[in-house]
Amino acid sequence: MNHDIRTILYACGLGDGCEAPLGYAINLANRLGARLLVLAVIDEQRERSLIDLEEHVPQKQLDQYHDERAARARAHIEAQIAAFYAVRGSDAPPRPIAELIVREGDDVAQAILDEAERGSADLILMASRGAGLLAGLLFGSVPQEVLRRTKRPLLLVPVETC
Repeated sequence: MNHDIRTILYACGLGDGCEAPLGYAINLANRLGARLLVLAVIDEQRERSLIDLEEHVPQKQLDQYHDERAARARAHIEAQIAAFYAVRGSDAPPRPIAELIVREGDDVAQAILDEAERGSADLILMASRGAGLLAGLLFGSVPQEVLRRTKRPLLLVPVETC
């Protein structure tokens, strides 16, 4: 079995404080000479909005709203990446990011696993707030769910808020 890490999937959060795990993912990819896939999963609202708003808002406008939502998520991640490199100036590491992906889905863990499979990721990297075992058992936790379902190595980077 080959244990080389050629592709890392970083499943990023869109909240404040998520810059540290992004930096960790970029630095790790550079140290390993790996390509980095950056994934954000936003909750699926298309079907719900069709049910709730179908008779009040034309389909074209609903589609435009959802496309713009995905574009805003992408712009947010691009801004985090730009800020990471801006702070480092001439000391910035090379840019290993091969692809920036925004997916919609209600099952975030499954979306991460699907993208890991699609991108042939050798490692999944995620931020973890460290809510604790009890909170994870009671309320669920995306990192815990990914850990339960994956056959790939999973690296959790602890953060305060994300």
